[in-house]
Amino acid sequence: MKEKIKIITDTTTSLSPEECKKLDLDYVETTYVVDGEEHSAYDNESETLPMFYEKLDNIKSCSTGCVNVQAFEDVFTKWINQGYKVIYTGLSAALSSTYQNAKIAADKINNEHGKKLVVTIDSRSASYGTLCLIDEIKELIEKEKSIEEIEKLVDAMAHNMSVAFVCRDLSFLHKSGRISLLSAGLGKLLHVVPIVYVSKEDAKLRVGDKCLGSKLAFKTLKNRFINFIKEKKHKRCYITSCNLPNEVEELKKAIIENTDIKEVKTGLIDKTLACCCGPKTIAIFCG
Repeated sequence: MKEKIKIITDTTTSLSPEECKKLDLDYVETTYVVDGEEHSAYDNESETLPMFYEKLDNIKSCSTGCVNVQAFEDVFTKWINQGYKVIYTGLSAALSSTYQNAKIAADKINNEHGKKLVVTIDSRSASYGTLCLIDEIKELIEKEKSIEEIEKLVDAMAHNMSVAFVCRDLSFLHKSGRISLLSAGLGKLLHVVPIVYVSKEDAKLRVGDKCLGSKLAFKTLKNRFINFIKEKKHKRCYITSCNLPNEVEELKKAIIENTDIKEVKTGLIDKTLACCCGPKTIAIFCG
């Protein structure tokens, strides 16, 4: 009999509640704090994402919070009680303790039932990088793969992904604890625009190319990922940004014209991640 499998994610996948519903996903909400005021991810829905990005330009401080173990236990149990097995993938374990809390909850539930009912897959990514994995999971469910087979195949895909960000500066990544003080000061001290890559070894953020100006950084990002797609035979490409439509469209066009990928999904970075990377950020994810 075909397994009933429910996919759970968190709000750093950069999907709205409506988009999650359309994709038949359930989710847990992350939190962020701006100038001392805490919000859950979908608070203040009248404040659009472009409005939020503009606000970030003038704030004094911001930080993010993780999802606790109990929240994961609650959502996992809800679906198990309806006869489902559960797959969770969300924000990278290298970027937040959210993933570790999901794994603690999953292990507890699996031990209590004496069998694997919940699988957690470290995305080693964020935003639409997680969506890339979710789309793969959905295809494998349609092919009636078991939850164990899906775990193995999607984990391998996560380890083979190419992920990078171009940020206006690295101060937000430093304030949120994602990169070192030395790296964060680089852009301001040398007037360079760095490209931040996800390390293949430990999935942590590393400053890679250091470009003189945003135009060169964007050109370098574009050329790098055309080569990555060809070399690693990626079949999916996703791009998100803090409302940079021209740059997104140019990058999307270059990918479609110069690789075998003919469909590129694009979207806006969610509020929690925007607090980490800051405004004027563009990110690309290929898997």
